[in-house]
Amino acid sequence: MLERHPVRGFWIRLDGAWRSLRSFHRYEPAVEALLGEAVTASVLLAATLKFEGTLSLQLAGDGLVKLLVAQCTHRFEIRAVARAAEGAAGAASFRELVGDGRLTVAIEAEERAARYQGVVGLEGAGLAACLEAYFAASEQLPTRIALTADGARTGGVLLQKLPSSPAQGEALAAVSQDVWESLQSQMPLLAAPLLRLGTAEEVLQRVCGEHDCRLFARAPVRFACRCSQARVADLLRSLGAEEMRAILAEQGSATVTCEFCGRPYRFDAIDIERLFTEGASPDTPRSLN
Repeated sequence: MLERHPVRGFWIRLDGAWRSLRSFHRYEPAVEALLGEAVTASVLLAATLKFEGTLSLQLAGDGLVKLLVAQCTHRFEIRAVARAAEGAAGAASFRELVGDGRLTVAIEAEERAARYQGVVGLEGAGLAACLEAYFAASEQLPTRIALTADGARTGGVLLQKLPSSPAQGEALAAVSQDVWESLQSQMPLLAAPLLRLGTAEEVLQRVCGEHDCRLFARAPVRFACRCSQARVADLLRSLGAEEMRAILAEQGSATVTCEFCGRPYRFDAIDIERLFTEGASPDTPRSLN
């Protein structure tokens, strides 16, 4: 945070958490880089909020990447998945990957079971530009974002101009605006290697230069999937007894595999009957692979 001006920022670098997340799937390099940027962005967006719950960032378009979801909780636990069509290996641009579509930012707050959702079009040369448009439309906060990712690490910076205090006065407000213009002009100059490999201090020096800044303690980020036996049981129960029995008759059992972490949950005939037996606990299926 700048000491004398209403500007704040967030810096992130993911290495171990990113490698843990991507170990469950194999993506083409272009898709992997986009997924890494989305995961990085989800953490940056979550860091700007005071909430208890999950922030989801979703891209859906008619390009080679049909769907991409990245999630981050208030504890900075991440997970993500992408679905890409054949041919993504040859994608050369953000527009080829996403095509025409929308970017959705959803926040599910645990304490009040509340849900917020903001949607903007996938317009711009990259994910960072789309997110800047989201902040302009939904949050009405001037925001600049830089993102990068490869197979080993991701990096990112989010810079925001906060509303000026009425006590600041017009003269100081004008100075703060000049400072903001200077800072945001540095964002496009942040090199990808610096974002992925540089320290917070090195990145901060590149963006803020001679301005006095306060750097707060870092927070760890880790991969964590929220799938569970109980969640899968609820999903199967929602399909209804008739449909589940039809699946059993055809396949002999029902297996649900988590798209985020690849963990399979298998339910045999006895497990399925227990789901629809009055008073049965759904939390612990008898058989689980």
